[in-house]
Amino acid sequence: MCQKLIMGIIFVFCAANHGIAGNVEAGAQIFEELCIHCHRLDYNDKFGPGLAGITDRRDTEWLDKFLKDPAKMIKSDEYAHTLRENNKYGLTMPSLPEMQDAKKRQDMIEFLKAIQ
Repeated sequence: MCQKLIMGIIFVFCAANHGIAGNVEAGAQIFEELCIHCHRLDYNDKFGPGLAGITDRRDTEWLDKFLKDPAKMIKSDEYAHTLRENNKYGLTMPSLPEMQDAKKRQDMIEFLKAIQ
């Protein structure tokens, strides 16, 4: 079900925005491989918060920093700290090796923009 939703989103976005379709597709793949275990694409929490609307609440720079080093952001950013404190499972997003790559972080951010 979720994979069909992601593919539908990618199709619609690609049809309208040929220039960055590769970024969105790569971000969708990253989401499927890494993020889907803890996050949903709507506003509902799973183990982590739902990701719908995240690019309305946080800018690209914030998202890039958080994806690269969640623990550092939790210590230095009030919003990130609040996300951690409100996690009903007591979980903190791990620092993922894949998110140390700036290109992969940008792909993920482009995908998050597309799910709005």
